Amino acid sequence: MGSRAGAPGCAMNEAYDHTIFPIDTLLLERLKTSSYAFEIYETSRIEIVLGRAAKAEQDLHLERCQDDGVPIHRRAGGGGTVVLSPGVIILSVGGKSRVPYQLREHMRGVNERIIEVLGGLGVRGLSHEGISDIALHGRKILGSSLYRSRDLVLYQGSLLLHPDLSLMDRYLRQPDRQPAYRRGRPHGQFVTSLRLAGYSLTTSELVNSLKKAFQERAPWPSVPRPDGA
Repeated sequence: MGSRAGAPGCAMNEAYDHTIFPIDTLLLERLKTSSYAFEIYETSRIEIVLGRAAKAEQDLHLERCQDDGVPIHRRAGGGGTVVLSPGVIILSVGGKSRVPYQLREHMRGVNERIIEVLGGLGVRGLSHEGISDIALHGRKILGSSLYRSRDLVLYQGSLLLHPDLSLMDRYLRQPDRQPAYRRGRPHGQFVTSLRLAGYSLTTSELVNSLKKAFQERAPWPSVPRPDGA
């Protein structure tokens, strides 16, 4: 299995004509012939990804998305709507798992690996929050979602290294459903980035460290190492 520098591109689409998030298609296709695969890369442009059941008109300022020509995708897994932009690190991890339907446990397995990596790079004050978030001193730096079939798991997370966080206020409405630790805070007070928290990690340093950790061993039981490892 090989990891790439960037995600596959997609054509610009109208706000209501949501294409499937390309990385989902890529990994699900790869998992037809492989038991484990992952992709870790920095987002190269501004785009929006809806959860499987999310409604764009409820989650987004659609007129702003249309005015700015921002593409909108829908991922295989659930969870909330996210804004991706340069400075966001995408982690997509998929595999065959014989463990029963334990969504939180599967998400926690990946998030624990991410926390291990960040801790090794000197980041302190990390915690699991909500269903599947990672927080830094109480402010969100990673959100994740999971797609699960009978024996297939596909995790997707977005880690905030140094994105323009003001894009969240521009494109996202305040969500109706919020984790308790958010305490009603607006986007700008709820999220932070590693850069804003004082960590000067480079993209290559972070991405390479994450790739190494996921190449060494799978985050779930009964999943072998990636093909070619």
